[in-house]
Amino acid sequence: MRCMNNMQANICLLAVTLCWSCEIVLLALVPKEVNPFATNCTTSLIAALLLGACFYRRIVATFKRDGFVLARRIALLGVLYATYNVLIEEGIDYFDVSASAFTLSMTAVVLPVLLFVLRRGVDTRTWVSVIYVTAGIAIAMYPSFEHAQAPGIVIMIVSCILRAVFIVKLNDYAQEHEAVTLAAGLTFCSAAATFIPWCVMEPLTFMAMPWTAELIAVYVILGYFVVAFATVINIFAQRRATAVHSTIIYSTEIVFATIWATCLPSRIVDRVELTPAIVIGCMLVIVGSLVKIAPFGKGWEELVEEPSAAVSESIWHVHAKRMPDLVSALLLRIRFTFARNATLFVILLVVYLVISLPFKALAIIPGFTDVRPVCMLMPVYGIFFGLPGCFAFAVGNVISDIASDSLRWSSIAGFIGNFVYPYLMYLYWTQIRKKQFNLRSRRAVALFIVSILVCACVETLIITPAVALMYPEVDAVVFALSCVGNLTIFPIGFAIPFIILIQDELGFVPITRGSLYPEPYDYHTKERSTA
Repeated sequence: MRCMNNMQANICLLAVTLCWSCEIVLLALVPKEVNPFATNCTTSLIAALLLGACFYRRIVATFKRDGFVLARRIALLGVLYATYNVLIEEGIDYFDVSASAFTLSMTAVVLPVLLFVLRRGVDTRTWVSVIYVTAGIAIAMYPSFEHAQAPGIVIMIVSCILRAVFIVKLNDYAQEHEAVTLAAGLTFCSAAATFIPWCVMEPLTFMAMPWTAELIAVYVILGYFVVAFATVINIFAQRRATAVHSTIIYSTEIVFATIWATCLPSRIVDRVELTPAIVIGCMLVIVGSLVKIAPFGKGWEELVEEPSAAVSESIWHVHAKRMPDLVSALLLRIRFTFARNATLFVILLVVYLVISLPFKALAIIPGFTDVRPVCMLMPVYGIFFGLPGCFAFAVGNVISDIASDSLRWSSIAGFIGNFVYPYLMYLYWTQIRKKQFNLRSRRAVALFIVSILVCACVETLIITPAVALMYPEVDAVVFALSCVGNLTIFPIGFAIPFIILIQDELGFVPITRGSLYPEPYDYHTKERSTA
């Protein structure tokens, strides 16, 4: 089975950085009276339960093989992860969103120094990159620095040191152990490590929380995307990248966080005024990243079909045929095609609602549009699941509108638009285009992005006129821009790395060309069911 190549690893690391930049924005929505141990415990527990439910067979098999060594390493990762996350949550209270990202990016400076102390090789390009990143942080932070922020700087430096140690250890262990098991294990250990001090400080723990719809939404979002999704793709990507390479890419978190702080509405995030110092700081960080990861020679798109020697010995490659994913295991037990497609439709619909509903608390235009990371599923549902996926997305959008009291006459156009987008992806990539779908080259990724932009414009042209005609009080321009943003940013930022993960690392394949509905597929034996 193929693993991701260098280009794909860089894309996944950028996606991890995008997720982490959202964390700073989301943590700003958590009330200050909430214990930081509570936040880390709850979000890590959500991620651990999600990964455990989806991959329990793989996790059990991995522990049977690697036993105490794996458990000890996961415990170390979990404690490091929990500690630096709690410190980050404490430290960012001293800064706005943009400044928090700049201080957190000090990890890119700390990690090469740590490797130098440990007598591991650090090349010249890395030191040049560090100089640019350090300059960017200093230029952006100095004009707005206040003496009252000094404790925050100290806290963030300590958290960056621990984060650097975590990244080095994670990079080492990712070469030896199965990635999903590492992710599930460290999130569970992180939850356990923070539950103990939380229980000591607040014996009522969950009962003492000031639960609101917004807080629940923030925790679910953090658990899904920032902890579970980002941790899994991060571990897979680190198999193809060094710790320094990964950290330099992480430093671009500054850019994403600054974009969120300047573009998102004030009801979601405390807005940040864009100053020349912040712009220059972001530019220097980008230059520093390019110095390290720019495609000099063939490094950025080296196609490696086989995993490295260490990875090829992982438990996943040993037990792959005995551990089908949860969905395919269920579908393979259903004999009749109609029943299989109906079951697949229900599963995909549930996944849509679980991801969609929490974000209804983050409205851009209340009652009409909100922040919608669920849009990342549009190309996935269309390409990998065909018509059941298209209908699941369209029906899910209507149910989500009903559940959030957002059902309008314009929801009819919403149903049509949310069916057309994944259907166009399905039609082009599996029925019209003759080449087998994959994202293993720059050309394929670029073409995929173009198809996303086209589909986003088509859906926006379907929905916006209906909203403008029926509800004149809604600003049609703002609505259209929010639609285009949701329909492009999340599919590009999240769907691309997600497809790389499920196709190149987990073995999923799109529906076969010419097949109206997908037959059940054993992703590991590469055979269609004969039922």
